Amino acid sequence: MRTSTARITPVLTTARAIPRAGWGLTSALAATAVCAGILPIAQMIAVGIVVGAVPRAVQDGAGSEASHRVLITIGVLGALYFTAQVVPPLQWSLSRVVALRLEHRVTAELMRAGADPVGIDHLESEAFSAAASAVREIRSGAFALTDAVNSVAQLLGGRLQGIAAAAILASFHWWAPLVLLVTFLPWDAYFRGEHRAIARSWAGRSTEQQRADHFRRLAFDPVAGREIRVFGLTGFVLDRFDRHFRTGIAQAWKERGDRLRRLVPCVLLVVLGYLLVYGAIGHDLASGAVTLTAAVVFVQVSGQIWRVVPSFNDLSRTAIGSASLTAVGKLAPAPLAARRSSPAPGDPVRFEGVTFRYPGQDELVLDGLDLVLHPGRSLAVVGDNGAGKSTLIALLAGLRHPASGRVTAGGIDLRDVDENAWRARLSPVFQDFVHYPWSARDNIAVGAKSPLTDEQLWEVARASGAAEALDGLPRGLDTPLSKDFDGGAELSGGQWQRIALARALAGARTGADLLILDEPTSNLDVRAEAEVFERFLDATRGTTTVLVSHRFTNVRRADRIVVLDGGRITEDGTHDELMAANGHYARMFRLQAERFAERAPGGVDA
Repeated sequence: MRTSTARITPVLTTARAIPRAGWGLTSALAATAVCAGILPIAQMIAVGIVVGAVPRAVQDGAGSEASHRVLITIGVLGALYFTAQVVPPLQWSLSRVVALRLEHRVTAELMRAGADPVGIDHLESEAFSAAASAVREIRSGAFALTDAVNSVAQLLGGRLQGIAAAAILASFHWWAPLVLLVTFLPWDAYFRGEHRAIARSWAGRSTEQQRADHFRRLAFDPVAGREIRVFGLTGFVLDRFDRHFRTGIAQAWKERGDRLRRLVPCVLLVVLGYLLVYGAIGHDLASGAVTLTAAVVFVQVSGQIWRVVPSFNDLSRTAIGSASLTAVGKLAPAPLAARRSSPAPGDPVRFEGVTFRYPGQDELVLDGLDLVLHPGRSLAVVGDNGAGKSTLIALLAGLRHPASGRVTAGGIDLRDVDENAWRARLSPVFQDFVHYPWSARDNIAVGAKSPLTDEQLWEVARASGAAEALDGLPRGLDTPLSKDFDGGAELSGGQWQRIALARALAGARTGADLLILDEPTSNLDVRAEAEVFERFLDATRGTTTVLVSHRFTNVRRADRIVVLDGGRITEDGTHDELMAANGHYARMFRLQAERFAERAPGGVDA
């Protein structure tokens, strides 16, 4: 029962989703399904009428009423045949339109499920990953969802055809459709088991097949291809592939032979069922109990009884195509935001005993961290790679929340702060900032809290050092920053980092009072990064600013510097104070300064 339910669930999921494409389309698709189910039966009845009327028409001759009846019925049969040829492509076209509408809705629901929640933890959940993967497969597969919708229509038409056939055959003998169904069920069960066995054997292929695949991939691998040719391994690779492939195929044929032997009784049972039914039809025809027309119709419809049972192919195509509908449907909607407080600009931000670990991990990234961000001052957060600097920034932005402790603004926990109002005050540049393939104007303006004039855009571009790159663009600010678009241009890594800084400054020019730089310049050399930080601090003087870096030598101008180590703040002070303390900051500063001095004589003064 559980297996049967699992097979039919994708059909029900898809069927319930189809009306969301619009009742007009749904009605049209249902009409094609009804036509697809009834037309074959109508054709069989027409064929029976023609066959039954031919002897009388031959006897009465041309021009007789019987011959006219035959001609009219043949005309009807031709019309039915023509209509039957039109229905499948029409059904496919309607299924495609329905699928495109459903795909749009499913993608939009997935996007809302990803964008609506306050934080980003849900983006790393198994449910969201499964839904995103299913939607990607739908989009890459192009017709998977169309197949699912079309299969539902075909299943409906098939059931109608099977039920109509069973009803007609039952009018001959009530037991006839039951006998055929009972004999067909083992046959159907065998082929379902065959498909499952093939799927299992593919998923868990033998060692020999896996080895054959290994040598096949080697032959196509351009990296391995160099050694194969240099070492003269071509013959060896081909020989090993052939050996393992043949051994694997022999094993597969043995398993298939065992399964084929189990098919024999199923075939015999089906043959026995049809012999009983056809024998009864022949007996009644010979005795005059049924007409030739009825006998021909009964014989034809008896071959459609199996349509009552859904085919494995229809079910499997529906299961594949409905995966996105099922996965997205499992995503919990984002809770409605309650009315929340908005701390006043200029309030200090505090980390109070904050601990944090990522989902599925035991190790704490932050462990009892305490920190205060004073309004209007610049703070540099330094530490080794993996110290938790980016995690601290995610907590500050409200993208994640502590496992214990709290982050407050004006004494209000960020969990209780209106997230839109809070983020309107932030202007961050993350380490892995996005390279949008949009125009240069939009790439900068995306950071603004309100519209910017071109003059203001150029102002922040000059302050960030991005103006030089913009000057060289073929269409100026309207140039798409991607060669994928006509007239587009590609920027270097350093140019992109200056564009990202311009975004942050655009936010500062339009109301943001907390600026964050989370190592966006880590790919620049030390001197270039130092220049960027200098520009940034000059342009944001008097604004609360957080600079994150693993380069101790480039943050010395910050009003205050903290060292993050072991999940806690271990040192806190100005550059001069930390150098005088001769702790971790001082050691790392001198070490990095020495390395820089070796590459660039003149060095860095402490």
